[in-house]
Amino acid sequence: MDNRINQSVRIANVFQLAVITLLSFATIALPAARAADLTAAEQCDREAGSEFDLERNRSFPSVDTEDIRIGIALSACREAYNQNGNARVQFQLARVLDRAGQKIQSRRILEEAAHNGHALARVNYGALLAEAGEAEMAFNLYQQAAAAGNILAAYNLGVAYRDGVGTVADGTLAIRWFERASLAGDDVAAFNLAVMLDEGTAVPEDNLGAAKFYGLAARRGNVDAMVNLGLMFESGEGVRRNPAAAQDLFRQAADRGDPLGQQKLDPIATGSVLHAAMVAKMDRRK
Repeated sequence: MDNRINQSVRIANVFQLAVITLLSFATIALPAARAADLTAAEQCDREAGSEFDLERNRSFPSVDTEDIRIGIALSACREAYNQNGNARVQFQLARVLDRAGQKIQSRRILEEAAHNGHALARVNYGALLAEAGEAEMAFNLYQQAAAAGNILAAYNLGVAYRDGVGTVADGTLAIRWFERASLAGDDVAAFNLAVMLDEGTAVPEDNLGAAKFYGLAARRGNVDAMVNLGLMFESGEGVRRNPAAAQDLFRQAADRGDPLGQQKLDPIATGSVLHAAMVAKMDRRK
C-alpha cells in the first residue's frame, strides 16, 4: 500500500563495512592473571570478535565496534597475524584496522581473509566491491557467505534480488532470503519482507503475511515495523481492526523517539498529513 512507511534500503547503505557489527555486546576484560595466559590469537579473539561471526571464539563475548580497545586489540591481532594466524585472526585484524582508520591496510587483509574462506570477511569484502561498482563479484561473495549460514549475507542477497543489483531482480528469491535472515533473528530483514508483502513489490500483495512479519520485527524492537503494524490495526487491513492495539504500537514507537509514532498519538493530526510528510527511512544498520 502506498500510505505506509516504505523502508527503501539502498545497496550502498546495506553494503558498508560498519553494517556487520550491529547489536554486538560490550567487551568484558578478563582478570589479569588469566589474560597473561592467553595466546596472541586468543587475545585477538577476546578484543575483536564480532557478534555476526559464526566462526568467532565463543570463549569470549563479542565486541561492538565502538568498544574495540584499539591499542590492545591492534597489538594482539598483529602479533597473531604475524604468527600465521588463521582466517578469523585476519578478519579480526582487518576489523581493528578499520576501526583505527587504517582503511588501506584493513582492505588488504580483509581480502586475504575472504579468499581464505572466512564467511563474514566475504560479506565485508563484498561490501567494498559493491561500493566500487563491482556488484556481480559482491553478489558471488554473498552467495558463498550465505551458504555458510551468515545472516548478513542472507539479508544482502534479499536486497540484491529485490533491487536487481549484481543479479536479475527476482521477488520470489528476495522473499526467500529475507525470510531466512528474519527467521535467524534479523529484524530489518523481517521489516523489508513485510514491506514487500504489504505493497505487493515484485510479489503478490499479502496483507496477512505482512502483518506477521511486521509483528516479528516489532517484537524485536524495530520501530518502523511498530508504526506500520499499528497502521494495519488502525485500518483493519490484514488484521482485525483494533484501535487499542494500534495506539499501543504507536506509543511504543513514540517512546523510542519515532516522530510518526509521536504524531499518531496526537488526536489533532490526520493520517494523510502525516504520511505526506514522512520521508522514506533508510537502513539503520551500523
